[in-house]
Amino acid sequence: MSKSSIALLGACLAISAMLQFSPAQAQSNNPAEPKKAAGAIADGRVVAVVKGSKVLFRDVRIAHQNLPQQYRGLALDKVYMPLVQQLVERRLVLLAAEAEKLGDDPAVISQIAQARSRILEQTYLTRRINAAATEANLRARYEAEKTNVKGPEEVRASHILVETQEEADALVAVLNKGGDFAALAKEKSKGPSGANGGDLGYFTKDKMVPEFATAAFALKAGEISAPVKTGFGWHIIKLVDRRQGQGPSFAKRAPALRQAMAQEVAEELLGALAKDAQIKYFELDGSPGKAPAIGPKDK
Repeated sequence: MSKSSIALLGACLAISAMLQFSPAQAQSNNPAEPKKAAGAIADGRVVAVVKGSKVLFRDVRIAHQNLPQQYRGLALDKVYMPLVQQLVERRLVLLAAEAEKLGDDPAVISQIAQARSRILEQTYLTRRINAAATEANLRARYEAEKTNVKGPEEVRASHILVETQEEADALVAVLNKGGDFAALAKEKSKGPSGANGGDLGYFTKDKMVPEFATAAFALKAGEISAPVKTGFGWHIIKLVDRRQGQGPSFAKRAPALRQAMAQEVAEELLGALAKDAQIKYFELDGSPGKAPAIGPKDK
């Protein structure tokens, strides 16, 4: 059985166990007895014995971590017995495979060797990347790039919302004669912002309906628009201010920063490993091949 087949079997067994799992199973046989916190249970504690083969709590913990996404958030005490049952079923399959000496099958030996190689490779790279991509290093990179990464332009505007164009035209006439925009908004606007003098605060262009956004972003600070029709009614818009939006927060940028750093670490590491290694390539026909460059790529 290949590594992927084993993983698939485990996932299927987990899903099967979860689907058959009833809420009643989550309750302790003795409600008055408090459950021991999972974090306090030793990894080496035996949770089941199958034909003399011990299943340990460590196996339960790992199985819990590897549950399908929709079940991973469930507390361990809620899924403990289904997980143990899954592990017992897997151990039964493993013991049967060992009884048939499948571990001596050349094809199986090859697959195990390949799986071992992948695990070693991934572990080596992951540890090197984790050592470099610390939060402190990610934050330092974020601060270094922050001045060059800007958010979308924002404007601050106020508006007066009325139901008809006639009302809007009349208000524009009053405003053109020096009328107080905030006072008129409080008195006439049908929108919820009327109580605040029509103030909508700062917003980006994508936060408003297209007709309103286009009109607002076309104004200069202090200017008042002609009546603008949207699905909400008729608006008179006053632009208060315009500013460059801030770039994304560290929390939003961290995954991309880590990915970029991981790529750099991997390329630099491969370059260093290849530098003193004797590497030969051969074409499909067996003739000597040209060695491709290994290491950081030119940007």
